[in-house]
Amino acid sequence: MKARKHSSHRRRTGRRSLPRAARNWILFWLALAVVAIACSHRIRPVEPPLPVSGVPVVACGGLELPALAGNDTVIYNAEGRYTFLYAPSCKVSRWVAYKLTRSDVSGEASRSDAFREDALLERYGWPSATHADYKGSGYDRGHLLPSADRTSSAAANRATFLYSNMAPQLPKLNRGAWKLLEEHLRKQTADYDTLYIVVGALLDEELPTIGSGVAVPALFFKAVVLREADAFTGEAYVMPNDAERLVGHGYVDFEVTMDSVERLTGLDLFPAIEGF
Repeated sequence: MKARKHSSHRRRTGRRSLPRAARNWILFWLALAVVAIACSHRIRPVEPPLPVSGVPVVACGGLELPALAGNDTVIYNAEGRYTFLYAPSCKVSRWVAYKLTRSDVSGEASRSDAFREDALLERYGWPSATHADYKGSGYDRGHLLPSADRTSSAAANRATFLYSNMAPQLPKLNRGAWKLLEEHLRKQTADYDTLYIVVGALLDEELPTIGSGVAVPALFFKAVVLREADAFTGEAYVMPNDAERLVGHGYVDFEVTMDSVERLTGLDLFPAIEGF
């Protein structure tokens, strides 16, 4: 895989006239047109999250985390070893961040299929998606952190089946290009020490919903930094949750720059790694 270089210069520009949905699609197709070149980066320390408004942030600091806004409350799932930022009004996580290594994918734990609500959400009084929301909807329960990325133990695998780690994905996406991208990244663990991954959905209040108000994202993204010793390279992808736009395309057709994902999502990705 050709490594990518990503500009460290990030700009945030306001847009006044275009509808939100139109703006998202324009950014998506512009992102697909951008190509960059490989480079390596040096690491600098990251500070762990701080308490927000008197509520402890339940998270562990790490190179995989995006920059956190002052009002972000992120949750760390210790069994699955991942951090997520949940959107209660959408009943979907905005992003999930985690590390991926050879040991994570070379275990013998089988797929548990233990879909269930996340008890961690209850401490904040946040609602969860349920089995009933997805039943008969035509959408798959799409993993953000894939089940096959956590085979080191049964507990780790079970942790990927929480509804806080799910989002409605069309079968064409979940079982097609998205799955192939997940498999590609698992293969990369043979050549790299660690992969730092942020995966998520573009969410807003105007999205269609299923069941009791579970938002159906129009776009999904995945940003990855691959580390081998002191060298870092990156890959990023944005995929539409639209069967027609997926026809005839593999995951490589949706590769974009890291900067384009940041512009699309408003996230500052991998702030603890210089140059990303």
